[in-house]
Amino acid sequence: MNTQKKIDALNEVLTYAKTSPYYSKRIQIPPLDSLNDLKIIPLTTKAELREQSPFGLLPNSSMSLSQYHESSGTTGTPVSVWYSKSDLDEIAQGITSCGVNFCEQDLVLIRFPYALSTISHFMHRSVQLQGGCVIPADSRTTVTPMPKVIDLMKRLNITVLTCISLQAIMLAEMAEILGLEPKRDFPFLRAICTAGEPITPYRRELIEDIWGVPVFDNYGMTEVGTAMVDCHLKKLHMFEDCFHVEILKDDLVTDVQPGEAGNLVITTLRKRATPMIRYSTGDIVQEINSACACGKGRSFVIRGRKENILSINSVTFDLYELEKIIAPLPARRFWSAGKFNNSLYLFIEKESITDTISREYVDKLMEIYGVSISIILLNKGTLYDRDDEVSFGMKAKPRYFMTDQETANLLNEIKTN
Repeated sequence: MNTQKKIDALNEVLTYAKTSPYYSKRIQIPPLDSLNDLKIIPLTTKAELREQSPFGLLPNSSMSLSQYHESSGTTGTPVSVWYSKSDLDEIAQGITSCGVNFCEQDLVLIRFPYALSTISHFMHRSVQLQGGCVIPADSRTTVTPMPKVIDLMKRLNITVLTCISLQAIMLAEMAEILGLEPKRDFPFLRAICTAGEPITPYRRELIEDIWGVPVFDNYGMTEVGTAMVDCHLKKLHMFEDCFHVEILKDDLVTDVQPGEAGNLVITTLRKRATPMIRYSTGDIVQEINSACACGKGRSFVIRGRKENILSINSVTFDLYELEKIIAPLPARRFWSAGKFNNSLYLFIEKESITDTISREYVDKLMEIYGVSISIILLNKGTLYDRDDEVSFGMKAKPRYFMTDQETANLLNEIKTN
């Protein structure tokens, strides 16, 4: 979409959004003459979405509603998002451009939560749109505990597994507990499709090494649905006709320099049931502003959530940086990080009784980053309890970052034991 077409689309969406109770007070500008004019409109925050839920963002002229979803937050007022049939069709059609290329021969096991979450429904719709068959193995029900999922994958000859990236690792571990080898014993599996949490190239490499199949990612959120998918070269591309993005510095005003990571702000370019105007997503992203060999333009790298960045003496560690540190280690499946007394602590569950961390590697890290770093290997099951197969497979969204108090408590527990 060229600049003028994008300006025209934005003006149409702004006129439409202004008929909602929330945006009627926030959008006071005349029609945009340039993309820069959009910055006059204040950012929309998650806190404001909570305040306006469930009906505050619905325009008076909204099309008929087809589906309702809520954010997965466990505390406070949830964020309400409504979708029309055309919204759902548009998202499902967008997912068809993912490099996984669902087809009529596919048996796709969907291991996302259903209920009020979004990605399971979008993926379900997209698979069927491409002629594939769906096996809905909800991750939040006792009907499909992890041993059942492994049974389904093996017995039904599943060709594509869709789940959050951590779940792919957990399922592999469950298969091993049941005496199976992920690379060998699922010969029909051809790909894994992830969503629901950022996946770094290091996590992708780990999953591909465990399962022996390629991993393709989808990026989105309840508020806007799926917004980016991997091409066949595993680069994330935005649905350029559906969204306008800004990447801002921490002042949430200034654009970052080309190639610099910053805060993702997203605006819908279509007249959706729930329009989002300059929504501050809370995600840190980096734009790769060069043509991809797949034939598409720019791509994006998702580095993690802003709220999860650890800062020690002005040195920052996001999900991307932490998994870069973990990647060369002998154990890298299950980990958590925290800070205490101006030191970074990485807690990693052992995968073998022979796992060790060399002192030379830690010293090298401290020289590179200029801060105190400790990597502590824990017994298997310390971070993720395997004794209860149901709870092991029904974890809520992963928590890789500990609070300072949680870090102190774990260090004390380790010292006591």
